[in-house]
Amino acid sequence: MITKTDVEQIAWLACIELDEEDMQAFTIQFNAILEYFEELEDIEAEPIEEEERNMLRADEVTASLTQQELLQTHQESKTAISGARGYYEPPRAR
Repeated sequence: MITKTDVEQIAWLACIELDEEDMQAFTIQFNAILEYFEELEDIEAEPIEEEERNMLRADEVTASLTQQELLQTHQESKTAISGARGYYEPPRAR
């Protein structure tokens, strides 16, 4: 069970300030999450065979651009970094 002291410690570790109302709300929410995990522990699950686990298509190796080809496609861009550095830096998100 999560106590108010536990929530205070979590808030301190996360560098956030919580008022009394938030402390109570988070204590209730954390305990509800833990109760849900306890319910999940009670579920009896059978091991899954490997064939049943991978429902997607088989992996296939396909041709792709080399690092140099990729850098050449972005040389004209203002945000491209020199190929000598070996990477491309996209514009910053705003």
